[in-house]
Amino acid sequence: MIWHHESIKKDEKWHKIVIHSLKIETFNTKTKMKNLKIKLKSYNLELKLIINFIWLSKSENQSRNKHASMILAFRIKAEVQRHLKRWLLTAKSTYQTVEYWDYWSNDQCQKCQTFKHLQNKCNKSSRCLYCERNHQIWNHKCQLSTCKDKQSCNHMISKCCNCQNSHFVNSVMCKTYQTAQSINSQKDHLV
Repeated sequence: MIWHHESIKKDEKWHKIVIHSLKIETFNTKTKMKNLKIKLKSYNLELKLIINFIWLSKSENQSRNKHASMILAFRIKAEVQRHLKRWLLTAKSTYQTVEYWDYWSNDQCQKCQTFKHLQNKCNKSSRCLYCERNHQIWNHKCQLSTCKDKQSCNHMISKCCNCQNSHFVNSVMCKTYQTAQSINSQKDHLV
């Protein structure tokens, strides 16, 4: 289901939070969603949303789950900060909020070197940009003990941790990188 709003400007920047653990059956119709908005606004008087709620998961995925998460969007960053400091309330429930991060399919993490997230939200092991081993780039050392250049030297064999080919992980020759770029150029994103 796509929600529309008349007063949104095309290039307007939104500031978003996520509400987790909403019971899908409680809010799975347009009327129930409208009631949630009314309840949230009556129990959280300063709540000023610029659009209706947006589910983070697709409707076909929701049919398999009991709970899901929603995005709330605001015009002013201060409103997001206010709602992150405390829970949102309704008559029967409280909901914890977290900040929503926009990620693109070609965002590459500088820690694990994979795509679709950034280093500040990464919980994976470190991977080297040069050799794909489990260390950060600044800890990379040439395996040849007589080598004077400990970082990027002539006899170093590069290996990509995403596609396993012989190139650095951020190379435009990487098939994984090319796929991420093409997906990103085809997608239409909310910003």
